Parts: sequence; structure tokens; C-alpha cells
Amino acid sequence: MEPTVRSGGHSDPTAVRQVIERFLEAAKKPTLMEAGEECIALNAGNYSLDERGAGLSLQAWDEHRNLVRRIVDVAGEARGRLDLRIEKFGKKFGTLSIVDANRDKGERRELHMSRLEFREQFRRFLRRQWPAYRIAELSTEANLEETLSPMYARALLRSGSSAWAAIGAGSDCLRVDGILSFGLIWLDYLRRREPRLTVHGLILLLPAGTEKSTCLRLRYMNPEIAGYRVFAYTEDGFESALDLRDYGNVDTQLEPLRRKASQAIVRGGGHLLYRQGREFWLETQVKSNLETIDARLLPNPVYEQALTLAGSDRGIIDLLAIDRDGRLVILELKACEDLHLPLQALDYWIHVKWHLERGEFEPAGYFADARVHHNLSPRILLVAPALDIHPSNERVLRYFAPEIEVERIGVGSEFESGVRVMFRMR
Repeated sequence: MEPTVRSGGHSDPTAVRQVIERFLEAAKKPTLMEAGEECIALNAGNYSLDERGAGLSLQAWDEHRNLVRRIVDVAGEARGRLDLRIEKFGKKFGTLSIVDANRDKGERRELHMSRLEFREQFRRFLRRQWPAYRIAELSTEANLEETLSPMYARALLRSGSSAWAAIGAGSDCLRVDGILSFGLIWLDYLRRREPRLTVHGLILLLPAGTEKSTCLRLRYMNPEIAGYRVFAYTEDGFESALDLRDYGNVDTQLEPLRRKASQAIVRGGGHLLYRQGREFWLETQVKSNLETIDARLLPNPVYEQALTLAGSDRGIIDLLAIDRDGRLVILELKACEDLHLPLQALDYWIHVKWHLERGEFEPAGYFADARVHHNLSPRILLVAPALDIHPSNERVLRYFAPEIEVERIGVGSEFESGVRVMFRMR
């Protein structure tokens, strides 16, 4: 049964539930997947579907975490995969997928062949655009030890002691925006592995129409540390070089402030927020203990996800605060490992800086009783449990421009009983 769509884009929860139950019944090994989150294998005893009023809630858990999402629609369905549209914290929307991890061999073989075909397309691109270099290495295989995904083709180009790292995304890549995270990890790995080579920087190849986010991020990398060359290709295989100077405009929206910033203090591990997800609980504790996180922060005001990032499906929680010098501070919170956290934080920093330079926060009702310093770039605080910070985050942050001040703050894993800062790294 196809879900019946209501006005406002929400579907009949009973119909959506039937679609989910039908898929789960047919799947041999259903697995819950969300960008930036660890997968949860579903079985009869570790998930529930509950209709609450006009909504449908999906809850799943394993020995590591508990996940709750509000399902509003079926986004799409294919063999072995069901995509669900979810409403996130702060009235934002995203995608949650249920995938049959036990897909038949033919489908896995088709995916493998698709990656091999793109690898050869990538090889031809490198030979055309970089004829003075030879392809010393080319792969689409996973390297779990170095956090390298098979989703992207990667290569090493050499000419004597001169070299470039290269990475490309196929047209069927599910997460093109992840290419820069993996590209920087690949570049850093090659520099460590090949100390006798001068690896000048990173070459990126993306499908045309998907390059905007990556190009905007690259404008805020440190050009003294690495160079970047970006190409986009069309369906007919023709590729063209992109000029990063053409990607300076930011598609962003500052929501007018309609309510006061919340400073509610909540205690007790059985609180509803904790059952709804560790991210929400971490957010509540951080908001209630801002000066523990950073003594320079003013305890009030602090705003939850003030900006709307076009086309963004972020699995992290954003807080916007201000310090005693009038400098805006972005707090990005994540309760589990996420290798994309630095670049997702950079996205938010770019947008906050855009509005800050144009003096748009105060007219929209933000920081009414504080003195905002418009000439100081915002700071970023990445807050996560100390044992759940992805090891690649430090490597990615090395490539940020000097003007972007980032501090990683590891808190104790038992943060539901109080926030304890375990370490700080800048």
C-alpha cells in the first residue's frame, strides 16, 4: 500500500507503518542506516513502531545506543532498500534508510561492477588531465584501518618525487558531499606513507551539479598546506576544471527569533530526553553547563539550530552562543563517532560568518542584550564523549584555514549525570 500524503507533506502514519512492516517482513537482514550514524541491525526484539497522534515514531536500540526518529513519509523504495523521510530536532528533515544487508549476490556484483567502471573512467580522466604524471596507484577497495571508503575511487599520481592525491565520486554515489572528508584522509595518509614524495595536494572529480558544497568548503582550506584541483563531469564523460572563486555565495536562511533561548536544567538518566537519544541529552547538559565547557562563554543566551542550511541533512546538533569578548561561538555536538564532523562544523561556521559580516543577527532578534563583535570570526567547539571522537577528525582539521579557530572538547561518557571535561585540543 502506498502512503496517503496529507497536506504539509506528511503521510498517513498507518499507511507508512504498513510499508515499513511489509519491507521488514521481506528483508532477510534489515539494518537501520542514517548518514553519520552507526548502523543498527534490526530484529524482532530491538525496535518498535508507535503511532502517536498524527505521527509515527520508530525506535531502535542495541548495546551501544538508542535511536528515536519521527517518520513523516516514505521517500523512496527499491529492491533491498527503503528510504524514509524523518523530522529531526529543530523542525529539520532528513533521511533514514532500512537496508537489507543480506542482498543477493547479483546485486552486490552489480554494485562492484559499477565501481570498477567508474574506476576506469577515473583512470581515463587522470591520464587526460595530468599527462605528465603516471598513475602509481588506483583503487576502489576499502581500507578500514585508514578509514578509506570503497564508495570513492582514489589514486596516487607521480612524476619523480612530485605527486598528487586524487579522489573521485561516481554518478551513483550516495553521498557525494563526503568526498572531501575521505579525500583529506587519503591525502594525509599518502603524505605519511610516502615521506620521500612531495604530495602537493588533492585532485577531486565530482558529478556535475553536485560540486557546490565541496567547492565552498575548499575555499576555507589552508592553501599553504595543500593545493586543490576540482573537476566536474557530465553524463557523457566530459570533464571541466572548476574555479573555486565562482563558489563564494552562501545559500542560507536566518530564522527570526520567536522564543527565548532555553536554559532548562534536567537531571536523571531516566529523563525522556535520554530515552529519545544521547544527542538530545548531551545538548541539554551542554546548554546547562556552558561555562564548564568554556569559561569564556556567557551562560545566556544560547540558541538551538538558528540557521537553515539549504539541502543539508546534518546528523549533529548545533548551538550558537557568545563569549565575554562578544565573539560568536558555534558548538557542534555529537554523541558517537562521526568522521564528517569537522566539515559539517565548517558548513555551519561559513553560514554564521556570512550573517555575522552582514550584521543580520541583531535585527533578527538574536543577542539583544549582548555586544556582538562583527569583526571577529566565530569560534568552533566540537563537543563529544572523549571515547567517541573519530580518530580521523584531527587529520581533517589540520587542513583548515588559520582563521578558523577550532577546539575539540572530550567529555566523560556518563554525561547524563553531569558534564566533565576530559580533554581540550586546539
